[in-house]
Amino acid sequence: MRTKAHVNSSTLLILIIFFISFFSTEIKGQVAESPQKGNAANTASTPMYLLTYDHGGLVLWGTDHFAKYLGSAINWLDKYPEFKIGLDNEAYTYDFLRQHDTTLLKELRGYLNKYKGRFGIGTCTYGQPLSQFINEESNIRQIGYALETDLSVFQYRPSVYLMSEHAMHSQIPQILKGFGFKGAIMRTHFMMYGYNPTYDSPVGWWIGRDGSRVPAVPTYKGEGSGFGWVTEDNLILTRYPGPECEEPLEAFREKFSGITPLLATRADDSGLRQEGLVKKYNGNPDFKWILLDEIFPNFPAPTDEFKTLPDDFHVRMPWGYCGNEIWNMSRQAEVKILTAERLAALESLSGGENHEVSLQKSWKNLLVAQHHDIQICGILEDSRKFLPASIGISDSIIRTSMNFMSSRINGGNLAQITVFNPSSWSRSEWISVKVTLAANIHNFSVKKGEKQVPYEILSTDKQPGNKTNYIRLSFKVDIPPLTFQSFSVVSSNVIQSPPKTIEFDKDSLKIVTPFWIIKLDKNGGFSSISNRVTGKAMLQNRRSGYFEGVIDGHPMVSSGKWDTDSVILNKNQILLHEEGNIGSIPYQIEMRLNDASPRIDFIAKLHLSNEKIGRVTENKREVASAFLHEEKLRFKVFPYLGIGTTGIRDLPFTIAETENKYIEGNYWTALADGHSGIAFFNHGNMGSVHEDDGSFSIPLAYSMFYIWKTVILEGDFTYEFALYPFEGKWDNAGLHHEALNYNFPVIISSSKKGSGALGDQFQPFDIESRNVILSALYTQGGKPFIRFYESQGSEDVLKLEFQPGPARLTEVDLSGNEQDSGNSPLLFLPWQIKTFRLDVDKNK
Repeated sequence: MRTKAHVNSSTLLILIIFFISFFSTEIKGQVAESPQKGNAANTASTPMYLLTYDHGGLVLWGTDHFAKYLGSAINWLDKYPEFKIGLDNEAYTYDFLRQHDTTLLKELRGYLNKYKGRFGIGTCTYGQPLSQFINEESNIRQIGYALETDLSVFQYRPSVYLMSEHAMHSQIPQILKGFGFKGAIMRTHFMMYGYNPTYDSPVGWWIGRDGSRVPAVPTYKGEGSGFGWVTEDNLILTRYPGPECEEPLEAFREKFSGITPLLATRADDSGLRQEGLVKKYNGNPDFKWILLDEIFPNFPAPTDEFKTLPDDFHVRMPWGYCGNEIWNMSRQAEVKILTAERLAALESLSGGENHEVSLQKSWKNLLVAQHHDIQICGILEDSRKFLPASIGISDSIIRTSMNFMSSRINGGNLAQITVFNPSSWSRSEWISVKVTLAANIHNFSVKKGEKQVPYEILSTDKQPGNKTNYIRLSFKVDIPPLTFQSFSVVSSNVIQSPPKTIEFDKDSLKIVTPFWIIKLDKNGGFSSISNRVTGKAMLQNRRSGYFEGVIDGHPMVSSGKWDTDSVILNKNQILLHEEGNIGSIPYQIEMRLNDASPRIDFIAKLHLSNEKIGRVTENKREVASAFLHEEKLRFKVFPYLGIGTTGIRDLPFTIAETENKYIEGNYWTALADGHSGIAFFNHGNMGSVHEDDGSFSIPLAYSMFYIWKTVILEGDFTYEFALYPFEGKWDNAGLHHEALNYNFPVIISSSKKGSGALGDQFQPFDIESRNVILSALYTQGGKPFIRFYESQGSEDVLKLEFQPGPARLTEVDLSGNEQDSGNSPLLFLPWQIKTFRLDVDKNK
């Protein structure tokens, strides 16, 4: 990952040594020590185990590099009979070789057969992601598609989870157990973007947030835990003997003499290994090379417990790098494919296609685009290839499946509007849809069944000489989970309009909704937000909702003006625009509110012209500035909070508080004090900052020197995020549901009248639960599967019934194997993930 064309290998080695010298004392993990410690002394009869895996693949490196170091590894296997080595590539590599370089793939397969037991595959993810900042299903599919690819290409899959870069979090044990892994190496070998807790123990049970456990070899205390490090053994195994490392394996063994058996591991770039080390220890009985599958048969059964919580895994990301384009587009692709997958499964259950082949292509394009090098080395040529490909495939499936379902639902004589709720809970919200009507139609109604639905015309596009008009309507839907609803547009002289619920006074710059009274600031942003019902102030008595950042070395605050003449005020929603500048950077921001939700939506547009954004430095290999989010161009508010203010964020399959001022979550982050709070919902800008001045900000753009590849921003950049103020405790505010609503919109189509075979509402599943949330609905091998997880940390029961006919739910693991559940299959323990296969009786 470390050496894009902009960073040569010698520069990299100097940087690594600098990091290790700089961080001269270990940063401890924030987890209680395990109850037992390995304290048996190493002896000559107990060898120190050595494990080395080449971290590489095709992303960043290419096939020539892969072939070169594959040849190097084989040469060492021939020269040193006791040497063993494995490959830690992204599984995408093998798919690529299967399609584009069968000669190299045949060579690789031949080596695996020839050196069986000495040369192995350690590939555990499809795209080598930084796993804390991809969503729940991406975490599962990264591993699932990797294992599937390993098996199809090599008829083998790894039994032990190994990672070079940080792909660890507190729900990894549950996921690994679900895929049948026999153990894990809880080590991040290059810790630029994350590191793990440490333990004085040779082996133990890695226990995740839900209580799942897998055997694990930990990172030892003193082995390394701090941003920018490599672990000590990884350093030795990549650079000894040489000028970058003078510490032999004997020194590592002496340092950890209280741990038996002792394991030194390397998972690092294929070009970073030393033949001199292999030669020196060849034939030495005190040191023994092993592969992943050999670890746990040679280690004692675990007794120590490594209980890990979300904050025990320390992470950081250079938010705003490349204008945040890659993360924003990745989020779009995640949402599109999960929506497409649900629609395709429901189409299949209704007699249509399952689109499995296309969905697999979409998933694999997304998963490789989540590669850590693409994201943090700014490989835009790859992200702009893989992510649009994934989005395009998913969009096509969404259209096809919506057309299939719409054709079987009731419609009106003028038009039919079909709405799909992709969530596992009911939703009540306003939708906007464009319908095409004959030019001579002047009066019409919108109906659901026989009931009239109040609507409002937002716009009418009349083309001269055209016999049709394009009319954009707005109306409110109340739609059950995973349900299709049809609305008929029919000729009628009786028209119902919704009541007016939002007011705006342009002179006082005051907005009143059913939830808030908002006073806009004359210089842009707003002066206050207060609860319309309780009167509670949600913000401090000062200007909020503006941009701030260090621009060309100078701290700058935005100055703008609301365009009161362009305000679009409908009966149920308001849309406002502000324009201004932050330093030399012009911006536009759109703010939208409606009467169905307290959420306040923003779309910000920045026009950048090679400004330096963030802390200015002359160091072209700068590290620190990329992680100083409070100096980047950001949007900030000042919440009215008191003693006990803490951060909260969602992570894959869990939610947790944090005392870190950098609050980084997948779909949302929040600040709360037990009485009220405010959340940011994001579409990819996953970082936020609780700043020293009491503000809460979301970084948008960084444009300054950066160690792997500097990207100075030029052009137009768009950001979407939302504010969600709330009263009461954060865990009673429904933040996760609301953030998912923001990310997963209802799907809407306008079409001709359908057959009506499914009526005006088709609800295949009856779903009820407080906290259990749908993660995925998909087909695999033609069979439907549905996955849920408990999202609040409390025991809950899921009601799940398939309504179209007789069916049986069978609990399976993440590989699809049937499970013998020890309790009710629909009882969910805190943070638990469960997958069910739906066996439909097609004869009834």
